[in-house]
Amino acid sequence: MKKISFCINTSRNEREYLLLLLNSLKENTQIENHEVLVFIDSDNQNTYETLIEYKKSIPDLKVCRNTKCPLGHQRNSAILFNEAKNDIICYLQSDMVVGLEFDKHIIENLTDENTVLSCARIEPPIHPESPEKITKDFGLEPDEFKYDEFKSYVKELQSENRPNIGGHFAPFAVYKKTWFDKLGSFDTQFRCSREDSDTIIRMHLLGLNLIQSWNACVYHFTCVSSRGTGWYKNNEEAQYKNMLQSKADEQELKRFYRKWGYFGHMPKPVYDITFNVELDYFADLNVLKGIEPYCTRMYVSDNNVAKQLQSHLSFESYYYSNLRWQYTDEYWENNKQFFFLNDFKKRIKYTEVKENVIGDNIVSFKFSDLIKNQENFENSKNILTNIQDLIHTTDIGDYEHGIFTFNIKEKNNLQDQKSTFDYKKVLTGNFKFK
Repeated sequence: MKKISFCINTSRNEREYLLLLLNSLKENTQIENHEVLVFIDSDNQNTYETLIEYKKSIPDLKVCRNTKCPLGHQRNSAILFNEAKNDIICYLQSDMVVGLEFDKHIIENLTDENTVLSCARIEPPIHPESPEKITKDFGLEPDEFKYDEFKSYVKELQSENRPNIGGHFAPFAVYKKTWFDKLGSFDTQFRCSREDSDTIIRMHLLGLNLIQSWNACVYHFTCVSSRGTGWYKNNEEAQYKNMLQSKADEQELKRFYRKWGYFGHMPKPVYDITFNVELDYFADLNVLKGIEPYCTRMYVSDNNVAKQLQSHLSFESYYYSNLRWQYTDEYWENNKQFFFLNDFKKRIKYTEVKENVIGDNIVSFKFSDLIKNQENFENSKNILTNIQDLIHTTDIGDYEHGIFTFNIKEKNNLQDQKSTFDYKKVLTGNFKFK
């Protein structure tokens, strides 16, 4: 059997989930052939000491404990994968339990370096049903997990021998060389969500084969790593966590639009687009913030507004995520260089001179025309939110479209520039596995 490096991210209050996962790896894989790497991003349960003792049970278990603010799996996964000694890496979250012969089914389906294999999730009925997962309740927390029932169900599922389907999500297995040399790891600008959707687009652009095996399956308690334990409960603490995660998700979606021009999982052309806004009316920053993600850069004809817009966008881009990860201002200032962040001083510019406006494709309009009435605003905003598709289907030249003047000069598809990056930036730091 080929050797696998199982890479596990864990954090606060997750020790019992992690121990359940490790026990399932011992029982359902030929664990003596493989390596297990655990990155403890935050520890309040002596998880590190527990795992050092647990090393007696797993021959090749390596553990790293982060003693500072959490990094998030978008970054610490690269640290885990970089440490892996085997050609094949399998990414697992600590709120998962692996099914029967998990390693065997990974090896059978991960046929070459061009393939990325996702493992089927069996989840409790917390989220809506969807075609790529199985909804079945074996428990919401480790102490109530119906392990024997889960094992029996997995045997039934595997006996069906369902054909593979397309798709990608965690848990997944991939060749280490493919992950680093082609993808360059997760894009760490996505700090709380959406990194998986971004990765799917990049995988498609790189021509990777994305498949899911029903036989390589896990039980997934869901959202423990992103929202914390007990996130599904109807209490004040859970409501706060979910509201904060929702605000952070809003920022991640904006980052996604800034990068790709739309939200989805299949590649679409991406063009350089400039919004040139003549502020002939007093500014509404909320309106400007609402359309900003859909362009590459925005020019406004008021310097004070440009500065305020830069400040507002910058603050919102880190505020909710930093609260989510409990970052202090000092820690953020010292560590933000490890994340691929938007530079709002480059995105938001001031000029009153039309000739100073740069960009492959320039969309100019008066602010008063944009906001003159609600119906006009909705129609005009719909044009801006779908501006990438409009540029794609329009020939080079100058056009009038509603309140907008289009100057389409060059239609250079920027997809390939966004598909990979230098992952070494996110590996910086003193992280030692024991």
